[in-house]
Amino acid sequence: RIGAFAFANCRGFREVRLSAVVPPICADNAFDGIDLSRVKLVVPAQAKKAYRNASGWRNFFSRHEMENVCDPENLLVPRPLKLEVYKNSLPLKWKDVIGVEASPELNNEKMQAERILGERTAYRKGRKIGLMVRLALDKSLTNDEAYTLQVNDKGVTIKGSTAMGVFYGLMTLEQLCIGNGVAAPSTTIPPLYIVDQPRTEVRELMVDPVRHFIPFNDLKRFIVEMARFKFNALHLHLVDDQAWRIEIKKYPELTEKASDRVGMDDMPERISGFYTQEQMRELVRFAAQYHVMVIPEIELPGHEVAAIHCFPQLSCAKKEVPIRLTCGVSNDLLCPAEPFVYEFLDNVLKELAEVFPAPYVHLGGDEAGQPPLGAWTNCPACKELKWKEGFTENWQLQQYLFDRVIKQLHQLGKMPMYWYEKEFKTIQPECVVYAWRNGLTQVAIDAAVRNKAKIMMCPGEHCYLDYPQGRGDMPEVNWGMPVTSHEQTYRLDPAWGMDSSFVQRNLLGVSGTLWSECINSSERLYYQAFPRAAALSEAGWTIPERRSYTDYLLRVRPLMDDMLRRGIAVNVN
Repeated sequence: RIGAFAFANCRGFREVRLSAVVPPICADNAFDGIDLSRVKLVVPAQAKKAYRNASGWRNFFSRHEMENVCDPENLLVPRPLKLEVYKNSLPLKWKDVIGVEASPELNNEKMQAERILGERTAYRKGRKIGLMVRLALDKSLTNDEAYTLQVNDKGVTIKGSTAMGVFYGLMTLEQLCIGNGVAAPSTTIPPLYIVDQPRTEVRELMVDPVRHFIPFNDLKRFIVEMARFKFNALHLHLVDDQAWRIEIKKYPELTEKASDRVGMDDMPERISGFYTQEQMRELVRFAAQYHVMVIPEIELPGHEVAAIHCFPQLSCAKKEVPIRLTCGVSNDLLCPAEPFVYEFLDNVLKELAEVFPAPYVHLGGDEAGQPPLGAWTNCPACKELKWKEGFTENWQLQQYLFDRVIKQLHQLGKMPMYWYEKEFKTIQPECVVYAWRNGLTQVAIDAAVRNKAKIMMCPGEHCYLDYPQGRGDMPEVNWGMPVTSHEQTYRLDPAWGMDSSFVQRNLLGVSGTLWSECINSSERLYYQAFPRAAALSEAGWTIPERRSYTDYLLRVRPLMDDMLRRGIAVNVN
């Protein structure tokens, strides 16, 4: 069997030789984007007629070019708020378009528009008279990410409340140009009018370069694909038990001693690498071109074995521990009674705040020992701090630790984020919590409402994209991970059945996680992410009345075909 887009765009392809008398199953678009007149097909003489009439193989015997067909109502993910297609009017022909018109404050968007025209359409530079793609700001739009897109006999006009809104209009235009996902450029687009804006403010994907390192240029490529589906945040999990991946100039030991190891559970491979601060500044600048903010995450009080490996005085035991080579939960925690812990975190956070301009910094906060916070029970310094502060339980020590770190972040102009655990009895003002634990989403929501806090929806049963998409798929069965199906991800209700006041006061957005214990390559990262990330984008962007899983499956398929054709691994099973 040769599947969809299996050899797409392999333009150096020159010969295919088959011995089978019965033609193997071959998708009609398996060789999309290749001039098959330059490719020699060698088959058994007695089977030539069979190949000439077989799907996929027949394309070698006669010129067959697949046309790009734009059907707006069966495209577009996430689905826009309002779409009108004027079917009785003549389509716009891209060959009649002569360029892009935009004011100086939209120079970045103008470059994106020119890229789309060049990569996706039959537009050609050089003509002096014709239609334009016009980009403009429209302050009457009240949402910063809102846009309108109009296609008619006068050209294409995209207006946004901000440059970000204009950019999202361009991402919609690019999907329209993708059409049915084939290599052929878009030649026409029907007259239409779109009014659109997102349901939630933050729509992020989290990647984990700690367990398996993600090369710097692969992070860039991932941002480009995220932006196509209107995600506006890349959450970087930079610190954990298995490695420290971000350069901290005050503490060079962190990357010298904790960024290289051999082994990740049953994978005995060398896993090495870290990001310099200059690389991260470059990533921030690159992401800004796609209106994606980069949110850094460190960890406390748990998931800090890499730091404790370098600085044993950070822990209660004050003993050096090895870098962790397995997943799971460690009982080595930062000690809330140790002054160096606060000095260390203050210095780390100052450097992160200088590198990452996003308004948020994620502090981790999850899975602090088994039992939770148990390492502090028999620590003499922790006992003394409890007595001094009048505490009776370990969760009060955790709040004490978080209060001090959160105060520092607020002074740096950042809003702290953390994974919500039941051990957090209160949520500090001006903080964001994540509902992530499978089955405990309502508990996290109740805590956010009670504390007047913002919440990100990341429930494991919908949003853990590192889980297999179906039974029998990787990650391998010995990991025992539950399934998060494509449909489960799509079915996420960010409001979780709550009323409109929750949406307005508490709901910040949605997050999809890609923990990398089992994601050991960039291809695997994409395979785990897509198409479920597309489903999550619609959950975070589109109002419930405009959502339908059956309808979505029709709309997402050509977009996944386009990714396959461009050589990106996606799971379309």
